[in-house]
Amino acid sequence: MAGEKETGEGGSQPQPAQAEGAKPATAAAAAMTEAEVDELPKAIVQRLVKDKLAQVATGGAEVIVNRDAMAAFAESARIFIHYLSATANDMCKESKRQTINADDVLKALDDMEFSEFVAPLRTSLEDFRDKNAARRSGTTKKKAEKRRKTDEGSLPQEQTDANADED
Repeated sequence: MAGEKETGEGGSQPQPAQAEGAKPATAAAAAMTEAEVDELPKAIVQRLVKDKLAQVATGGAEVIVNRDAMAAFAESARIFIHYLSATANDMCKESKRQTINADDVLKALDDMEFSEFVAPLRTSLEDFRDKNAARRSGTTKKKAEKRRKTDEGSLPQEQTDANADED
């Protein structure tokens, strides 16, 4: 049909043809399929896989992962994340809340029979929170110091002259 294109996923669905005067960014976004939007970033998946394989490799041998295997890792991770988020959402709804929190995710892992990951993840979460708390307190101290310096700089000239006379 003129003005329509196939989706490439077994059947054809009518989609409006792209306007000739469309902006390049809009054209690129329209060209992306739903699957491409849901994909995890390939570079991140590749880095995670290679880092883990380097940790478990025996004798320092580098493990080579072909493109299809990398795509399988990415798709598996995407499906796992979707399943985990849906299960965590169910936990949240059972508690009559609308916001998923870390405890919902940990309970979802346990519910999905991945309980061996709960303890290490809880430890990582506590470390993350401690690190951020320390960072926040450092930022608060810096802001207070900056405020103090600003306040000193805005003192009336008479007070700063009087302080200079005391020296």
